[in-house]
Amino acid sequence: MKYLRDSFIKFKKDALSKAFYDSIKYLFFSVILVIILKYIPVVKEWLKVEFTLTIWLIVLVSLLLITASFLLSIYLFNKKLKLIQTENQIDDLTGLKNHKALELELVRIENERNTKDEPISLILIDVDDFKKFNDENSYEIADSILSKLGNLLNKDGRITDETFRYFMRGDEFLIVAKETTISNAQLASERKRKLIEDSTFRIDNNSFNLTVSCGVTEFNIGETKEIVIERLNQALQKAKKKTGKNNTEIII
Repeated sequence: MKYLRDSFIKFKKDALSKAFYDSIKYLFFSVILVIILKYIPVVKEWLKVEFTLTIWLIVLVSLLLITASFLLSIYLFNKKLKLIQTENQIDDLTGLKNHKALELELVRIENERNTKDEPISLILIDVDDFKKFNDENSYEIADSILSKLGNLLNKDGRITDETFRYFMRGDEFLIVAKETTISNAQLASERKRKLIEDSTFRIDNNSFNLTVSCGVTEFNIGETKEIVIERLNQALQKAKKKTGKNNTEIII
């Protein structure tokens, strides 16, 4: 009995099941109410002509309520599900879209590259010597720096750009630049690099300056996302091997 009771309670608490349960409950009580009322003399006299029509009308209205409740529950469930999915694709630290969202975006681009010929470029930005920065400062300061950097990159983006945090605990950011050739992406990357170099990040009473290295490539028609990301990483590594880092490299 306890198992049945617990199962019934769980059934009622479920969003979709609860709506169905409530609708059935209202239908049951409506029918019972009509049946009881027909044995009351005054009501019986009033219902003797209209009773058959009334009970079927109640049944019809109740069924419509069940359907409406069920459809509303599905709508609310899907809305909640989309909200959860959206929150699951946002990086908590920077507020940017995370690696999961990036993977979905790259898959979408890959699937559309055979039907759309608009240029799409990728920019990968990595903070220079960030491990050393972590060692010299606290992780709290490092996280604050990444948060401010993410906000700076997001504000600098065009309406056709989308900025992602590449990995959850990493210091890399990836920008998908739509309707952008590799030469224009290189110019955009250089603008962002200089913007970061010229910016001062203030945390509490301390000021910090950063430089970044950037890799740029284009998502060519017919390519897989794995090939493009590999080439993008090669461009970034090429930039980081330059003396002093703090530069942009492209690989076509």
